[in-house]
Amino acid sequence: AYAVGDRFTVLNRGKTLGTYAKAEIPMDELQNLMAGGKELAQLSSELGGTV
Repeated sequence: AYAVGDRFTVLNRGKTLGTYAKAEIPMDELQNLMAGGKELAQLSSELGGTV
């Protein structure tokens, strides 16, 4: 999507996490949002490990 898109809207369970122009967000940050990185980090913290 990053190679061909110029704007991205990231959803999580039907709620918008954000809409970003390509120039506003690096690819790794967008991938982290798409993969649920925040939720994975929180779960890992609760389990006592790191992701």
